[in-house]
Amino acid sequence: MSDTQPPRPYVDPTMVDGTGIVRPTEAPQAWQQASKQPRRRARPAPRPVAATEGNYIARHWRGELSLARSYWLNNMLLATPLALLLTGLMSWISVKGDSLQISAIVTLLGVPLLMGLDVWCIVGAWRAAGNYLRDEGAALWGWLARVTLALGALQFGASVLFGFMPNVGNYWQMARGIDPIGQATLSLSADGRSLRVAGTIGMGDGERVRKLLASAEASQLKRVELESPGGRVREAERMAEALQQHRHASRAVGTCASACTLVFMAGQPRQLTPGARLGFHRASTGTFNPVFEELANQNLAASYRKLGLPESLIDKTLATPARSMWFPKERDLQGLVAPLPQTLDIELPLAGSSSLADFQDALRTHPVWDALERRQGGTIETAAQRMWAARSAGLADAEVQAAALSPLAQQMPQLIAGADAGLRRRYVQLVTDQLKALRTPAERNGRPGCRDLLDGRLAARPTLPMPLQVRESQWLLDAAQSPPPRWLPRPPNAIETEVLARSMGASALGALAQLWRDTPATAATPNASCEPVIALLDRVQSQPPARRELAERLLFHGAH
Repeated sequence: MSDTQPPRPYVDPTMVDGTGIVRPTEAPQAWQQASKQPRRRARPAPRPVAATEGNYIARHWRGELSLARSYWLNNMLLATPLALLLTGLMSWISVKGDSLQISAIVTLLGVPLLMGLDVWCIVGAWRAAGNYLRDEGAALWGWLARVTLALGALQFGASVLFGFMPNVGNYWQMARGIDPIGQATLSLSADGRSLRVAGTIGMGDGERVRKLLASAEASQLKRVELESPGGRVREAERMAEALQQHRHASRAVGTCASACTLVFMAGQPRQLTPGARLGFHRASTGTFNPVFEELANQNLAASYRKLGLPESLIDKTLATPARSMWFPKERDLQGLVAPLPQTLDIELPLAGSSSLADFQDALRTHPVWDALERRQGGTIETAAQRMWAARSAGLADAEVQAAALSPLAQQMPQLIAGADAGLRRRYVQLVTDQLKALRTPAERNGRPGCRDLLDGRLAARPTLPMPLQVRESQWLLDAAQSPPPRWLPRPPNAIETEVLARSMGASALGALAQLWRDTPATAATPNASCEPVIALLDRVQSQPPARRELAERLLFHGAH
């Protein structure tokens, strides 16, 4: 038997009184209960902040400033307004072109400084947001700050890469007072009646036009002729203001696009020569900032609205991308552009106060007479002299208009002989319709008007129906603008003459040779009929193509 005693239970001495009896266990105190709870993870102490107060820039760069100060003060209230200011300045240069030299200098100095400031602000605020998140700040605000910083950096980077960097050379030239897009060419006509503006509208052109219009050289100016692809909007607006101030007409003589249309809209009346066109599109700032893009186009719309462009055309302009061009059709410009003359008649100067220069100017504004002058110089001079003489003699307006037909008659044989087969066929058909329209005499047993045409009496032409006068005017314009023939027309040979005589009759050769002979009224053949000639022309149209082309050419043989 073992004397080993079982171990006694441990009794806490503090729980035994003097008699050796264990006191009942009392409820633990509150502080004892709290000490038995599992301890929460202690929040890390804030990182030590440098005590230096004067190193604000370095503290922001390292992210030691609070997120609120780094983001709102340094980034949103300092860098963002400066970025918007310079972006807006680049937009202003691109769209308006006002104060180009000063704006370019500010841009060249400001953008590099802003790039450094932007990097400092974004990096410091980004680091402050990271420290804020590590300090168990609200995740929403920390990540929201980083997202907005990233988006701002992308927008500014796009403006620098695609708006500033490609144009550094242009800004440098503008800072030196040179516009890289060039300047328009201004040329005053010899008579001082028209000013031609050609080429790109650049820096200083608005002031040049203003001074020229106010000078003694332009005292007789009537219109401004435009042919320009566009240019600086602000310069175009200044040109438009000068044009409105002097109340001159505007005339597009080629393509007038973009900013050029602002100058065109300032004229009264407005004209488009044949082949001329207007081009519209929205403005582009080149900054990839939608806010500035919208502001620039609202400003452009306001300028067009002030100049009288219809709202429907403004909407179409703003809907056309800056890299495209919208050329309105003739129907879109009704009421906006003065219609061109449809016949050979011109707007006659006022009787009593007109001069030779007034008639010359009126003829130059007519598209057909202008084309005839380009084809053969001196046509307008001769026509103007004859019309002025008729006006000075006190003749009626119709007789003054008819006086211009004599110089045209001298040019018609060359126009007909130099026309290609298609143009000549059109003219033969036109003559056929003219003869048929005047086949009935105005008086019983009188002389038919068609005979006057065949005999070359120019006074009979104003009596033609208006649609036929319009067709003749259009044919003259097309013939005058067609390229001259490479070879002079050769006279018909014996075989061609024989073919024409056998197929059309001996009278076919030279049947229309007298059309523009300018025969005096006393030399006209009395009571002669034109029915045989009309029948001949109808037979020509039914001939095979080769024989018909031969007949249409030889009908005018002998014209001079």
